[in-house]
Amino acid sequence: MARGPPVSLQRRLALGVALLTLLVVASFGALAYGWFVRQQMAELRRLLDEDLARVTALLDQPVLGASFTDAPVPGFVVQVVSADDRVVLAWGSDEPLPLANAPTPHLVGGHRYLVGSRPWREGGATIRIGHDLEPALRTRAELGGSLLLGGSLTFLLASLLAIGVTRRGLRPLKQVAAKARAVDPSAPAAIAYAGSDDEIRALTDALNDTLSAIGERARQERAFLLEIAHELAGPLTLVHYHLAQLRRERPDEPALGAAAAAAQELLRTSQDLLVLARGELERPLQPEIVDLCGLTERVAAEYPGVRVAPSGAAETVGDPDRLMQVVRNLVRNGVQAAGRPEGVEITLVAGADGHRIRVSDDGPGLDEEAREHVFERGFRQGRGIGVGLAISKDLVERHGGAIQVGSRPAGGATFEVWLPSLAAQRQASEKEGGP
Repeated sequence: MARGPPVSLQRRLALGVALLTLLVVASFGALAYGWFVRQQMAELRRLLDEDLARVTALLDQPVLGASFTDAPVPGFVVQVVSADDRVVLAWGSDEPLPLANAPTPHLVGGHRYLVGSRPWREGGATIRIGHDLEPALRTRAELGGSLLLGGSLTFLLASLLAIGVTRRGLRPLKQVAAKARAVDPSAPAAIAYAGSDDEIRALTDALNDTLSAIGERARQERAFLLEIAHELAGPLTLVHYHLAQLRRERPDEPALGAAAAAAQELLRTSQDLLVLARGELERPLQPEIVDLCGLTERVAAEYPGVRVAPSGAAETVGDPDRLMQVVRNLVRNGVQAAGRPEGVEITLVAGADGHRIRVSDDGPGLDEEAREHVFERGFRQGRGIGVGLAISKDLVERHGGAIQVGSRPAGGATFEVWLPSLAAQRQASEKEGGP
């Protein structure tokens, strides 16, 4: 089942406060309206009972100039109704009011009345009084409208206040999140928090404890890796030296040549591990003008059989040792994929803005998943332990370049490195230093 976009914590809190405010305002309005209606009906019933007593007393003992009410009341109806429900005397309306032992609302002649009755003399006659409820109903409607308007304004103001308060309250949390995203995974540092001693500080402290544990674990792993790399480098250097000596003495033995090449590859891998373990990738580069054409030729000479396409001059500013390490890693990767140096070709394409170094092989190629993850540390698909390509990507990007991988139409893979040209770097430097 498809899920909608996530709702932020700020919106959820603001919505929760708004809904709580709506519930409180609605409950208060309902209670206030209900209390008013009850008080109003109680007062009307009291007045009706008083009028019933007054009218009954006046009918029993008439007083000259007396009135049924203390003041003229619109919609006031007084009736004397016989036992057979005939109106004998009427003031205000001739339509018979219903019999009501207790004050009760009734609809009479299109109007709502509060009707009450009382027995009068013998024979079953009753005195019936009706108070018009329309003014009271209008008062209720006005009160309901006022409560609705006031509640709506209160809800609106409370919602705006909730948005402002939650935004202000969550600002430190957003700052902590931004600092957490900026933490370098290779060297996690503690996150600074200058707020009060609250839940956000507790979260920050817990996050800092976790980052400290991750950093300590990374240091331990790096130290262990450095120890292993040193343990490997010593014997491999000795093996590579003796195999190289034997190969020069007996150049016609293919097995000896293969063993020497394998020892060299293992030595290169151990050197990559040393680079990672020492943290040398984070060290500053030593830039100088580098001739990429000569650099690619020197790397190809380390792998007899690797072809180099002729090219013109291509210069850039960079660390020559690091750039040679990049090309060497790509060539070594291609030789491993093709199974032989002759299956690898280096092409250098010079450009005004940048130069491209392509290392192609005729090996089995890379599927889509491998192309997506091939530059990640530890990824492997039949090509070593996934260290050299990750180092190459890091070094290329530190030189302001880019690296990508693709597939050849005839089969195999192509790694392409783009590096800014010397002319482009000079222009950029002049613009930065210009007025």
